[in-house]
Amino acid sequence: MSAQQERFKILFVDDLPTNIKILVEVLKEDYDVICADNGPEALELAEKGPQPDLILLDIMMPNMNGYEVCERLKANDKTSDIPVMFITALTEDDDEEQGLTLGAVDYIKKPFNMAIVKSRIKTHLELKHHRDALQKRTDELAALNSKLEKEIRSREKTEAMVQEHLGYLQDLIKENAFPSFRAASTAGKSSDKDD
Repeated sequence: MSAQQERFKILFVDDLPTNIKILVEVLKEDYDVICADNGPEALELAEKGPQPDLILLDIMMPNMNGYEVCERLKANDKTSDIPVMFITALTEDDDEEQGLTLGAVDYIKKPFNMAIVKSRIKTHLELKHHRDALQKRTDELAALNSKLEKEIRSREKTEAMVQEHLGYLQDLIKENAFPSFRAASTAGKSSDKDD
């Protein structure tokens, strides 16, 4: 993303204000960061535009945990393409496996090294940017292909009409252009029969 383009937008979801404050301080220089302290608010912020380019999601939250939030994000057509990174104190391999199985692109265990977190965020945002650019180009090519297919069908119809009219004209010419030749030819054939 060039400097002239809009900055990436990150949604950080954590129920602990201290965690939010720390991460926002570190990321706000490079990104537009919005925050939610619960699952329902996170789902609402993710769906309305402009949507975040990346979601950093805690797992252990009251009412709706991060797994459920991720599952709902991935089930919603409007939010399913937003990459989700879990940032959590859950350190068991089973927890990480569950998070990745639900569709998260990364799983970072607390306490974390901020330099590594920033590097992973940058990587996932670049990947999303390239995916979005590729999807946009694919959509443009699909629209162009559809337009070309319509043009081909239109030209095929026109050519079929031209061929039909050409056949009609050829029949008219055969029937009307040389009546004396046809009469002479017919007369010649009948005199041949007389011989």
